Amino acid sequence: MSLLSRRTILSSGVAGGILTATAAVASEAKFGNPDQPAEGAVNVTNPKALNDPGPQDQGLAGNEPTFLNPPATDVNGMPQFWTSFNLAPKRIQNGGWARQITQDDFKISTTIAGVNMRLGPGGVRELHWHQQAEWAVMTHGNCRVTVLDESGRPQVADVREGDLWYFPAGFPHSLQGLEPDGCEFVIAFDNGDSSEFNTLLVTDWLAHTPPQVVAKNFGQPVEAFKNLPVHNKWIYQSNIAAPPLASVEAQMASSAGKPPNSFVFRLGDVQPARDTKSGTVRIADSSNFVASKTIAATVVTIKPGGLRDMHWHPNADEWSYWIKGSGRMTVFNTGPAAITADFHPGDIGYVKKGLGHYVENTGSTDLVYMEVFRADRFQEVSLSDWLTHSPLDMVAETLNLDPSIIKQFPKDRPDIVPA
Repeated sequence: MSLLSRRTILSSGVAGGILTATAAVASEAKFGNPDQPAEGAVNVTNPKALNDPGPQDQGLAGNEPTFLNPPATDVNGMPQFWTSFNLAPKRIQNGGWARQITQDDFKISTTIAGVNMRLGPGGVRELHWHQQAEWAVMTHGNCRVTVLDESGRPQVADVREGDLWYFPAGFPHSLQGLEPDGCEFVIAFDNGDSSEFNTLLVTDWLAHTPPQVVAKNFGQPVEAFKNLPVHNKWIYQSNIAAPPLASVEAQMASSAGKPPNSFVFRLGDVQPARDTKSGTVRIADSSNFVASKTIAATVVTIKPGGLRDMHWHPNADEWSYWIKGSGRMTVFNTGPAAITADFHPGDIGYVKKGLGHYVENTGSTDLVYMEVFRADRFQEVSLSDWLTHSPLDMVAETLNLDPSIIKQFPKDRPDIVPA
């Protein structure tokens, strides 16, 4: 078989008539990357060149089959945009654990740092605050969150799987796992350098303040503070059962009232912004989750055989967290450069602002993942939407396509196809 580039095929198509969509797909799969030198296993003439006789960890290698045998359309290189909480070490204490991936671990992730935390029933993430905003999605169980805003207005709420919370930078808060099974959640900080292991803890501050100052601050005798912890707690196991929510709310009440906008959002109760036979997209940004000023997010569900259409985001990098199912994402950059990676539950992806990408459901069950952006609003540009709202003749001439084919492209930003 002679090895021909896709560019050669397309050129001959112009001379001999417009290629049909089916032929274009076939040539893509058969001949691979249009650039030279040709890439991909399909272009290898000596099978031994594909062998990998060196040392291997099959457990790791098998997790990323597209790294071992990338599509022939992948070209050149690109910074690694795949990582996984599954590879991150846990910090375990009595009450729960946490693991994190910051820019120190994932160089490309400049705008978001991620934390995966588990609190058992009664497990408490102690009273603390951050220099960055904290956004989170509940992935399991039930959790009680408390927060105080800049005007002294408190909120306490019980959150369940699928719910979100958002605490602006500097707003003090706490988290507690509830019966019967505690909780697990993923946090996104709006700064890639943020670390869950370097937060401002109330125990640390008081332990490093002269006792006389602590006493004067609270208007109590020094003796009252003799049992203050000398080490921070971070996560600890509470010996006190969580009281009913209503009683805690009454105890926390302030003359300043409640925050004007809730710091908790029930994303699962939101109607999908996109709903097709192939999946759904739900959006939570400052347009509906008003308190969330620096983080916008979506939860995407793709049914088997579905595709998160070719698109890009013009206003922010995308940090993605993969919850259920399996998928494959290809990212395109100038160069040209195109790289493909496989994703599974617990994995994290990162796509720089403006870079084209798409996601395929490669499994037999629904694929669910979240897209998180350091932005107040979710923004997206769909490739098919752009082409169907551009001059028809221009698009046909540019792509060597019959105009009748272009007229059948999905319009009005389908998000998930087939629509």
